[in-house]
Amino acid sequence: MTDPNQNPAPEDNNQPSASVEEVVQERVDRAKSIARKEEVLEIYEDLLQTIWNRIMPTLGRVTVTAIMERALVLTAEKYPLIKNLEATAEGVSFEVLRQRLGEEEKPVLREALKEVITNLIDILAMLTGDILVRQLLKEIEGRRLI
Repeated sequence: MTDPNQNPAPEDNNQPSASVEEVVQERVDRAKSIARKEEVLEIYEDLLQTIWNRIMPTLGRVTVTAIMERALVLTAEKYPLIKNLEATAEGVSFEVLRQRLGEEEKPVLREALKEVITNLIDILAMLTGDILVRQLLKEIEGRRLI
């Protein structure tokens, strides 16, 4: 039999430690998630800017803006969060997306941004054939898409 005057079982003493560990782990996970989201955004922002800078001298600002807007509209049909990207005179702005990206959208962020790139390359291939696309793909081939 146990004596009611005895100290509580050792696992009771560990209870607060476990909850502190859980809180710390949750904060670490959240920080990782934020860092990972930002890393994904930076990679794709850089990739889209590279594409923009590469095709702009050949096609012109108005044409490139129209192509980019079309790629964004096509992608937004499947991934509504892409509506937060904006084609500007200088490239694609990620500012609104960064501000409005919700937790529920983070899992699809990478797929949505890949789809933007795919749609952009498809449009360029339809309009210019393989000439521009082959050169562009060589230039962006080594980029890491996470």
